[in-house]
Amino acid sequence: MGYARRMTAPPGEVVAARVAIDEIDHAIVDLLARRRALVAELFSSKRALGLPLYDAARESALLEERRNYAERLGVPSKLVDVLFAAVLEDSHTHRPA
Repeated sequence: MGYARRMTAPPGEVVAARVAIDEIDHAIVDLLARRRALVAELFSSKRALGLPLYDAARESALLEERRNYAERLGVPSKLVDVLFAAVLEDSHTHRPA
């Protein structure tokens, strides 16, 4: 029988862990918003300079560096691949004027 069936409220350490996870999740979303704003600025600058918006070599190097960094921290490279595939896809499809 799990604690949910025996207790009406989760133990304090569960509540504290959930609060900490929520704070981290919000920080991740805050960082994604900051990244999107920087991408918008970068794309605006590139347009003004007549430069291509995407740099496949840069993206490939970025992914490799992020994988290596993640692995040093004990984060699976597959998770980083999935995360940054979504982040880069957003950068490609979110085209602010």
